[in-house]
Amino acid sequence: MEFGVRLAVQGEMGAKGQGWDYTREMALEAEALGFDSIWLPDHVINAHMSKRTPMLENWTVLSALAALTHRVKFAGHTFNNSLRHPAVMAKMAATFDVMFAGRLIYSVGSAWFQEETRSYGLPWEDHDARVARLREALIIAKRMWTEPEVTFKGIFYQLDGAYLEPKPLQQPHIPIWVPGDSEATRALTAELGDYWLTYAKPPEVIADWRADMRRRTGGRDIPMAISTVCLAGLPIDGVKEWSRHYAEERKHRFAVPPTPDDILRENLWGSVEECVMRIREWEKAGVSHLIIQPIPPLEGMRFFAREIMPALKAI
Repeated sequence: MEFGVRLAVQGEMGAKGQGWDYTREMALEAEALGFDSIWLPDHVINAHMSKRTPMLENWTVLSALAALTHRVKFAGHTFNNSLRHPAVMAKMAATFDVMFAGRLIYSVGSAWFQEETRSYGLPWEDHDARVARLREALIIAKRMWTEPEVTFKGIFYQLDGAYLEPKPLQQPHIPIWVPGDSEATRALTAELGDYWLTYAKPPEVIADWRADMRRRTGGRDIPMAISTVCLAGLPIDGVKEWSRHYAEERKHRFAVPPTPDDILRENLWGSVEECVMRIREWEKAGVSHLIIQPIPPLEGMRFFAREIMPALKAI
């Protein structure tokens, strides 16, 4: 099991800071604490606080953080396909991979924040059309990373003799992580994914999802990662308070807004022993990479690294 941490860079989830200084502090500490990956939301306006609350651009921040670190991998939580042309983003990803010793995870999502996309004058379609757009984007990236010259004629994108040099350091290409659990996204994952990324669900649900993915791939095993809200180590009153807080911040994020009970049923909280057991159940269900969204961010990240990660490694 590998462990990642999502940075709270928008001032959300009880963060005591926001902006570059807080982001740098959290990322440097995450590497020092032994996390395997660092995940950064990709928005051009703040998605969880007031729209006027400052929000730094994702790739700029990731590049700066990568220059300050040595081992940890970096990813978008998730990279937003609506914001950049896929050929340009493939070039950016290859450049990052070459500059920073193959430490990029290419986790690209179909986008969910309609207000953000339209406010920047970018195209917005319904869900399945956005997934179809993402499919073309992933095909373009994979081809540009592996072929000397790419011509592509799609519904959403067209390339005419595009070159990408240097190629990524990771071979045969940067791993593609497909996020989401909709029917359209599952089909895309089975077709093009090297990894499948979803939000946390109870272990028995994850096991069912894994079985469904194996059926879709004809038995090919696609590794699975989940992103979980982490309320580990908090007293029960704090757990209930923060679950309400998180649900309020995310009520506009999902088609069916999560309730505090949903958050407690699907995510990580309780004693160290209970959290270790939950993670082992997820691992048994097929999860090989666990990304925590710690609440409060710095304190929760430190508790997880100090109390939970060593317990898992000791088993």
